[in-house]
Amino acid sequence: MLSKKRMGLAVAVAVVAVLAVLAGIGLLGTTPEETLVFGDNPSLPTLTFYTTGLATTPQIPFWAAVDQGEILKHCNLEVKFWKNLDDLRGVLLAGKGDLWLGHTEGFIQARKAGAPVSMLYVSGWRKFYLLTRGRQEGGFSAFAGKELAFAPAGSPAVPVLEALGAEGTDRIRFKPFEPRQLSLMLMSGKLDAAMVPEPLVTRLLSRVEGLVVSGCVEDLYGEATGGLPRMPIAGMAVNRHTAQRLPDTIQAILAAVLQTSKQLEQTGNTGIESLPDAFAAFVDKETVQKSLERDYVHVEAAADVRDEIVQYVGLFMPEVLDTAAINVNSWFWRR
Repeated sequence: MLSKKRMGLAVAVAVVAVLAVLAGIGLLGTTPEETLVFGDNPSLPTLTFYTTGLATTPQIPFWAAVDQGEILKHCNLEVKFWKNLDDLRGVLLAGKGDLWLGHTEGFIQARKAGAPVSMLYVSGWRKFYLLTRGRQEGGFSAFAGKELAFAPAGSPAVPVLEALGAEGTDRIRFKPFEPRQLSLMLMSGKLDAAMVPEPLVTRLLSRVEGLVVSGCVEDLYGEATGGLPRMPIAGMAVNRHTAQRLPDTIQAILAAVLQTSKQLEQTGNTGIESLPDAFAAFVDKETVQKSLERDYVHVEAAADVRDEIVQYVGLFMPEVLDTAAINVNSWFWRR
C-alpha cells in the first residue's frame, strides 16, 4: 500500500503531469492570450470564467448551455485561459474571477489555503485506461508482480491503484515514461502494454495497430469502493463572494448546465460543436469526438455527490480529512 505521505506527494504533481501529456503528443497548442466575450447585455452582470482548452469533456455541457442561450439569459461571460496549474492556483488564491474550471483536489487545496472557492459541480469522471497489444485477459491483475509502463510520469491513476490494491494492483511495478517516448515504443513494438489517460488513449488507438483497451482505472475504483465506475476528477467552482452577491445567477448557471447535460445524455448529442473555436488550439474536435467513446459527459451538483468527493479526496489527501477544523460541507456550493 502507498503511504499517506507518498500519496499526497504523488498527487501534488499528478495534474501537472496529466496536462503535460497533451503537449507531449502534439495535442497542446499555444494558449490563447485574448479574452473571449459572450453576451453584451448591459443590464446583466458580467462574470469572468477562467478555463483551459485541455479539458474539453468536463466543460461540454457548460458550452452547450451557452450555445443554447440559457446561461446568457442570466449573465455575460468574459473567458480567460489559465496557462498552467501554477497560474490557476495563483488565480484561485487571489480570488480573481467568478468561475473556474479545474481539478477537484486543486479546488480543495486552494480552499484549505484560504481561497474563496466552493465547488459548483463535477463534470469529469473517466480518464485512465490500460492499453494492450491484443486483448489481455484479467486486465490489470495480469500485471501483478510485473512491470507496467505508464504516461505521464506522476499520473494520479498510479497512487489510486496502489492505494486500492484491487486485483493485486498494489504489486504492479509501475514504470513512468514521457508520452512521446511511450508512444514510439508502442509503435515500434518495444512495449506491448501501457496505462494512459484520454485523449492520449484515442491517439494511440488510432496510431498503433493491434492496440486495444483491456482495463479502466475508474472501473476498478468503483468495484473497490462499492460505488459507481467513476471518479470525481474535475468540474467547476465558484467564487464564494460572487455566489453571495449573485446567488440567483449562480443557481441559474448550475440549473442550465445540469439540464443541458441531461439533454445531451438523452439525445446522444455530444455537444462538441458548442465548444468555442479557440479550443482547437488545444485539442481538435475529431480527437474529442473519438475520445467520447470512453469518456463520460455527465454533470452532478457537487453538493449532491459530497460523499463521492470526500472519499476521492480522502484517498489522495487524507491530511485534509484529518484536519478537524475543516468543514467539508463548506467545500460545496448550495443555494
